[in-house]
Amino acid sequence: MKKYLVAFLCLFILVGCGNDSEPNEQAKSPDNTEAQYTVVFRGLDLQTEANTYTLTGEVRAENEQFYYHLEQGEEELHPETVYELEGEPGVWQSFEITEEIPASSFEKEETPILTLYGKSPDGEVLHPNFIPIDITE
Repeated sequence: MKKYLVAFLCLFILVGCGNDSEPNEQAKSPDNTEAQYTVVFRGLDLQTEANTYTLTGEVRAENEQFYYHLEQGEEELHPETVYELEGEPGVWQSFEITEEIPASSFEKEETPILTLYGKSPDGEVLHPNFIPIDITE
């Protein structure tokens, strides 16, 4: 009798933890912000020479743009910049970013961090990618 009781309790727990049959409305919604503003990067290659860095790679952005900025610790070295892509949204496209690193950065202990990301219409940062820039000599 104990075996049947234990089996019944296990079955009851499994049924209680089962999947809801209600669909996830947010995932199916055409105005799903995250799906419309997805940004994915691949094949990133960072090169530094003197006080200049060059980042190349490929990006797939649903709204034909992504953002980047450079900071070191709490200090912003390069303000937020919009990188406009040419071509169809949602297809892989090559990009190249070349910027200078301020001379004052070489005297600090923190590593400069280049951040690539997408944004929602309300300004929320989506899918950030953090890339440290090695500036040691």
